[in-house]
Amino acid sequence: MKVEASLLGQDLALEVGARELDDPGPGEVLVRVEWAGICGSDLHVFRSGIWVEYWPATLGHEVAGVVEATGSEVGLSPGERVVLDSRLPCLECPECAVDPDRCARITFLGESRPGGFADYCVVPERSVHRVPDGLALEDAVLAEPLAVVLHALADIETPPDRALVIGHGPVGALVQIELRRRFEDLPVDVAEPAERRAQLARALGARTTGSAPTDGAYGLVVDAAGYEGSLKDAVAAALHGGVVLVLAIDGRPSGLSGQEIVESGVTLRGSNAFVDELPKAIELLAAEAGRYRPLVTGAVSLAELPLTIRQQLASPDEVKVLVRP
Repeated sequence: MKVEASLLGQDLALEVGARELDDPGPGEVLVRVEWAGICGSDLHVFRSGIWVEYWPATLGHEVAGVVEATGSEVGLSPGERVVLDSRLPCLECPECAVDPDRCARITFLGESRPGGFADYCVVPERSVHRVPDGLALEDAVLAEPLAVVLHALADIETPPDRALVIGHGPVGALVQIELRRRFEDLPVDVAEPAERRAQLARALGARTTGSAPTDGAYGLVVDAAGYEGSLKDAVAAALHGGVVLVLAIDGRPSGLSGQEIVESGVTLRGSNAFVDELPKAIELLAAEAGRYRPLVTGAVSLAELPLTIRQQLASPDEVKVLVRP
């Protein structure tokens, strides 16, 4: 079937046009996309083309929609409201034989098969999670990035004295929201130079600075920015023996020496995607969607997506922008 979709060329030019989408095969589901979120990792792909396995690519891995049709051997029915798991395990490696959540060759929706910046997408049934009654799809679409943050914060069981979030894009904002949900009285500071993002951080209860403090005052520092040198700044901001949690994707040299890590005594941790947190994210959104809704600062049509992406690459100031095909 032909669908309207965003098309990223190998030259990184982005346009909206028609693409051919296969009918769902055995164990697959055709989903009518109602909402798709623009993620910082999407911007990284739009900028670099990294991870894409086919061209032209249709990105979009944060997806909420409605089951339109199914292939054989599927336990879902047309009309069911769903959100999608962005991960696509290979189901062939030794790790998948034990647990597909631990796939060593995992890929992601949009990068290895057409994603949600389109009218429709086709996904394996294992990627589909039902949305409970009462949870609007425009709120449910936040489940995937919320699952990423739940996974990242899973080991933060005791509140630090103070926390710093560097970067208040979608992930940084969700980190702030989640830290305050778990630890109501925790002081959370946010380093964010873009005024619109900083305004949201303050509205959510943070004290903001334009750049990361480097005074070694924070028991937890989260690098959700990924600018050149942000990791070095994060370590400098942490208390001796504190935790630095790296969520941003940035391939440039950090400028951080081994000596600085040793002398700071920090625990340096990275976190990628999620494992089994998506159902919990859906549950949290169903219980109190209003807590997370302020994250969304814009919504655009599919036709408006190319201009929106160019603007965000040039000067990111929105927090979470949703696309409604």
